[in-house]
Amino acid sequence: MFNPKWIAVVLFTTLPLTATAQENSAASQKVFPVGIVMHDTILAAHLDLSQIDVPAIKQLTSQFAGGPGESPIVSLAESVIESLRDAGANDLYVSVPGRVLIQGGVCIVVPCDDRDAVSKRLTKLLDSVSLPFDFRVVTTDQAVVVCPAMMAEHFQKGVPDSRSIDRPEFNASLQSMAHFPHQTVVSLPEDIHEELANLWPDKLGNHDPTDFSPSRWIASVRSIAIGWSLPPKTAFELRIQSVDPAGAVACEQETSKLLKAIPPGLPRPTLSVDGASVVIKADPEKLQAFLAPMVKQAQQDAHRQQTMNNFKRLALAMHNFHAKQGFLPGKYTVDAKGRPLLSWRVALLPYLEQAPLYAKFKLDEPWDSEHNRPLAEQMPEVFSIAGDDLPAGKSRIRLPVIAGGLWSGEGPPRTLRDITDGTSATVWIATAPKSAAVAWTKPDDWQLDEAKLKEQFFGDQPYAVSGYADGSVHVLTPAIAAKTLKALLTMAGREVVQQDDVK
Repeated sequence: MFNPKWIAVVLFTTLPLTATAQENSAASQKVFPVGIVMHDTILAAHLDLSQIDVPAIKQLTSQFAGGPGESPIVSLAESVIESLRDAGANDLYVSVPGRVLIQGGVCIVVPCDDRDAVSKRLTKLLDSVSLPFDFRVVTTDQAVVVCPAMMAEHFQKGVPDSRSIDRPEFNASLQSMAHFPHQTVVSLPEDIHEELANLWPDKLGNHDPTDFSPSRWIASVRSIAIGWSLPPKTAFELRIQSVDPAGAVACEQETSKLLKAIPPGLPRPTLSVDGASVVIKADPEKLQAFLAPMVKQAQQDAHRQQTMNNFKRLALAMHNFHAKQGFLPGKYTVDAKGRPLLSWRVALLPYLEQAPLYAKFKLDEPWDSEHNRPLAEQMPEVFSIAGDDLPAGKSRIRLPVIAGGLWSGEGPPRTLRDITDGTSATVWIATAPKSAAVAWTKPDDWQLDEAKLKEQFFGDQPYAVSGYADGSVHVLTPAIAAKTLKALLTMAGREVVQQDDVK
């Protein structure tokens, strides 16, 4: 017997695909390719790969996930999308036939010219993940398909199906949403639709405040078309097709009951009847206003996470430098007379997979010599802060210089053994205020005055990403006490730093 929960499974499975648009555009095709719509297809979708903004997906999903941590599903989707784009694929189609719902359900079809490249990329991706079901990669005359094993023969035949297919609602619904970059169509085969109408109750329960009737609603629905776009131009439209105008009225009445359950503060879509259809539209301006704060926060979280990842790379480079040289890099290199030449960032280049760039420098000349100055414009990404609007070649990833700190003085090179306060309690790299940004090659001290320590360390920053000598990365805020901050910036002060004091 058909299980109504399968509908939820289908929608959940395709959610990562349906939450990925950037802007409105005409659909590249107004009909589904042969083989997408089958006699038992429940859902079919089209994605315009050129209109998918992966960073926007990460930013939005991080908000709903409760933090900047990356969702494994989003990470996998990013890998797939980038691989397909690299192989020249422009569109992706999804088909969910009812017969394979319990075997994974989703068939992904990628029309492309370089089918061999796409097939290799998708095969490699499948091999790299653990899936509960057996999926195959199939190459046809016009596309590459990822599908449950039992569907492989269907696509290998190169024909839509051995049984008659009469599902015109799929292409009609697709065309009705052609003004959106992505479309999803949901339509149940007649036998499944009838079974659902018989199974679904007349009421949700005695305590349901909406008075919604599932059975009346499903009886009035024949297909659902969805079109959408997300930031920077947010829009959404859903069109429910009924068998006749009377069915549309019944559908509108039941759907309006559900919309009343939308919590206060959330944007409410408009609901209207258009002949035999019910149209639900979201107000783009209201959606934009609703999403804007989340998008802004998500961008900030993503930028902070990227900066923290850069700090981890820098810490690894520092430790590798120490392992090879027996000491840490100095604040800058000097000539025979002790005059500064190039910053510590340049010294780390060979340990950051930047040996070719390092080889371009004349190490016996200052950073602003005729030869070295142009190289200041070739700053590696690891020295940048995501989201900054600094001029090219400027970095605010600095070594904090304070009396008693790791980078104070002009003596012999320091080693990790000099950090007697403990590497896990000593900050050696931090983000400086924009006012303290410098050319990344310049040998310039970020000198901090103990009397104005917090003011100079944070400046206008809401927080400072800070790297510790043990390789860990944390975020410090201006709420930290000046005494605690000083203890973290010194290497042998014998202070005891309590974890609760680090804010």
